[in-house]
Amino acid sequence: MKVLELRYLDELCEGILKCIEPDSVEIMLRHLLDFYGVLNYEMSYDRSYWRARKCCIGRIGYDNTNELGAPPAEITKAGRMNEPKQPMLYLSTNQFSVLEEIGSKAGDIVHIIAYRQKIESKLRCAIVGEITNVHRWGRAQSSDHLGNHLNRIMNEMNFDIGRSYVYTDSFLSSLLRDKAASKSDYLYSRKLSKLIFEKHPSIDSIVYPGVALEGSMNFAVKPNVVSKKFDIGSNFVVRVNKRYKYGIFDFEIIKRAKGQYLDGTIVWQDS
Repeated sequence: MKVLELRYLDELCEGILKCIEPDSVEIMLRHLLDFYGVLNYEMSYDRSYWRARKCCIGRIGYDNTNELGAPPAEITKAGRMNEPKQPMLYLSTNQFSVLEEIGSKAGDIVHIIAYRQKIESKLRCAIVGEITNVHRWGRAQSSDHLGNHLNRIMNEMNFDIGRSYVYTDSFLSSLLRDKAASKSDYLYSRKLSKLIFEKHPSIDSIVYPGVALEGSMNFAVKPNVVSKKFDIGSNFVVRVNKRYKYGIFDFEIIKRAKGQYLDGTIVWQDS
């Protein structure tokens, strides 16, 4: 394994954070990724991936599931993992996390949709931050199998190589989960995401730590992957009654869907 000398690596990372010129940031991140092997693996998840969207005033739910998925390219703004006009579908494995991510508060009407991974499909994911988790806690967040594998690899590393490896992973993870990323128009995280997808074109999704709710796992999924590897499990509308601290919400379901037609039109249950 080739890694960057720690002092040079530290200066490079500081230089990235101080730079606000997009092309220069991309060049420096590309150089950094030349010395970092992005973890990627195929996964099956037998629970729901969640997504939520607030309803406009006077509206109780949307009419079509397309209104809840990734936005059309022509109206897509820069996001945490996407460039302008290049949408991603953002999902979470935690239902409270999606309410937290969209800033839900008491009185809000929110449409929630559950995506289910198709039984026969595998989702190829890139994940950043697990090396740091194993170094700090002795285990990976995503799976014990991956954690055990990383532990074996890291225990066999030279000390200086291990330090650089962990530092790089920690730095890149910090870019993806930066709570203040919107202030820079998500410059660093979206450039990093772009380069990861370019370096590994077979990847379907990037997994990253929950930003609004610590400990949750979020997914940025390529839109063209969704119809191939996901089905819609359910969708329903909730009224948020109270928002508590630590990502806890009191809400009630006020509308449920029976299902949807092939064109995405939602069929609602009779009230």
